[in-house]
Amino acid sequence: MASGTFYGNTTFKPYFDMRKFENSIYNKEIIRERRINVRKKQKVLDNIVSFFVVLFAVISISMLAVLSYHYVKVAAIDRNIEKLEATLLDEKRKNEGEKKPLSKVVKYDELKMKAYLELNMILPTDKNTIYFDKSDQGFVRQYENIR
Repeated sequence: MASGTFYGNTTFKPYFDMRKFENSIYNKEIIRERRINVRKKQKVLDNIVSFFVVLFAVISISMLAVLSYHYVKVAAIDRNIEKLEATLLDEKRKNEGEKKPLSKVVKYDELKMKAYLELNMILPTDKNTIYFDKSDQGFVRQYENIR
């Protein structure tokens, strides 16, 4: 025979087992405590996960801010370099423009011969070059008598 309760000449199989039902009534406190413990563990785990998510977000945003700051800074420096290069090119063109008329008027070879022969000037070498520290007054004192 199948499991069930015998009532007279018929076997009655209940929809649910009474023993399990009675046990569940008596064990309600234990089941509730288990559920509470599971919820507490889940809450702690959720808090840990949310902490790390927030930490990751803060680190990501701060790294993004630092990188964008450096990008803006480098872009500003690049623009400044481009302006300075353009200014340098303009000055070089001006110098070339000024040098052409001077080369027609001044003859550098004649000037060089005059400096050597009449003024006794010489080309500087390491032997006769004297280096001075930068002066705060804006001028350098004479090192020795000129011949």
